[in-house]
Amino acid sequence: MGVINWINNLFKIHLKKYEAELAAHYTHPEQLQRDTLQQILRENAGTAIFKEHSLRADASPATYAERVPVRTYEEMQPYIHRILGNENQVLTRQKVSALAKTAATTQKTSKFLPVTREHILSCQKGSWFTLTSLHLHREDMQIFARKNMLIGGGAYGNYPGTNMLVADISALMIQSIPLILRTFYLPDIYTATLPNYEEKIRKIAKIAANEPSLTMLGGVPTWNLALYRQVLAEKNAKHLLEVWPNLQAYVHGGVSFAPYREHYEALIPSKDFLYHEIYNASEGYFAVQDQLDKDDMILILNNGIYYEFIPFDELQNDDRRAIPLEQVQPGTLYAMVITNSSGLYRYLLGDVVRFTSVHPYRIKIAGRTQEYINAFGEDLLLSNVQQALLTTCAEFEVKIKDYTIAPYYMKVNQKGRHQWFIEFAGEVPPLATFTEALDEAMKACNSNYAQKRTNDFAITKLEIIPLPIGFFQYWLRDRGKVGGQAKVPKLANHRQFAEDILERLKKQTQTQKTEQ
Repeated sequence: MGVINWINNLFKIHLKKYEAELAAHYTHPEQLQRDTLQQILRENAGTAIFKEHSLRADASPATYAERVPVRTYEEMQPYIHRILGNENQVLTRQKVSALAKTAATTQKTSKFLPVTREHILSCQKGSWFTLTSLHLHREDMQIFARKNMLIGGGAYGNYPGTNMLVADISALMIQSIPLILRTFYLPDIYTATLPNYEEKIRKIAKIAANEPSLTMLGGVPTWNLALYRQVLAEKNAKHLLEVWPNLQAYVHGGVSFAPYREHYEALIPSKDFLYHEIYNASEGYFAVQDQLDKDDMILILNNGIYYEFIPFDELQNDDRRAIPLEQVQPGTLYAMVITNSSGLYRYLLGDVVRFTSVHPYRIKIAGRTQEYINAFGEDLLLSNVQQALLTTCAEFEVKIKDYTIAPYYMKVNQKGRHQWFIEFAGEVPPLATFTEALDEAMKACNSNYAQKRTNDFAITKLEIIPLPIGFFQYWLRDRGKVGGQAKVPKLANHRQFAEDILERLKKQTQTQKTEQ
């Protein structure tokens, strides 16, 4: 026990370094960003993409933005294909050691992003910022006095013809945990990075159920719920504190936590328990929650990511002119453009954020550039939907597991509407009154929606189609999207997902009638 206390105290001393770096985000954030860009340019000068754009190591932010275009993943693919062909120094001087596989929520196929050792180190630094923030919120946090459970993604073997490991970024981060610290994490590296997520959940549940004491949990809320419920079944327990009485925190990211908070508060009935949001992705570790009483996050400015921002309404008009961090305004929606240490230069990330503060720079995730609905001029974003759902679910005291929304287009003799496909966590509420309340909440959250709904001018009241329990889990699996990064697309400005869901429901109904 003396050795463990010594390690935990050493950990607290190490955090002082990150406390000082976090403080710099309040005093000179713009300088942190300039230094970050210069470091990335210095480390990768002379590579093929630098030569193509006549880019020097000492380029100013303005010159960099002038010479390098904003690119999507599809526009980056020619460079990535060269890397997959084992060509060196295409995007980075440092060797590409792995490929981060992303779930590509709104696309049919996965993306493969280059990962260097420097990129992994920057992601690790983001994790240290998270631990620092947790410790600042709660000084008695015993991160390395007991074990912690982190549920990561999968490792899938080498990309054909290369020595580059294909894995989810969380799996790569877990594999990079220093040996001295691995004993404090559960499960073992092999189990934590199994590619079959359902097999992994079963194995981790058995291991975790026999662990007497954990401090911290971490992972994507959706899949972690399945794990925790299996642990409760293993131990015949009512809540997780009966299994692990010393739990102190849950670090979550990947999807909005708001719809799942009630589920977790029932699983972990403690007023002192910390819920801590982070914003990380395959492309980088972007932000951490630094205030307990607020749901925004501070943008991390000195761990290998240089940021630019495109006003979202301008991007919708195909205008990719980006502005640097110091020019952003609170309240405006921006599409994020990043440059990272793995060779993504002015990369259009696909996320939409809103700044809640610029002193320091704090953000909230508003949605995805491809996850919005503007079929009737309503400009509907994920943040509108989340707020309306929270309000309505609280009013009716119901919980939902997941949902997706699509437009139902106008016809000659029929007005348009939004179709909501909702998987409720329990009993379905009275649909007529719930629909009415949700529609009113939507009007309150989005003035454009309210305008289009006036006297059913452009669109009629939304429609809710309840789905069977477990529907989305099976739907994702059938689409080849299983794991920590697998997410149900919340908003689609098309009907591809909606029509697929309706077809599946129709087949289920026909099968049930045949069986009867």
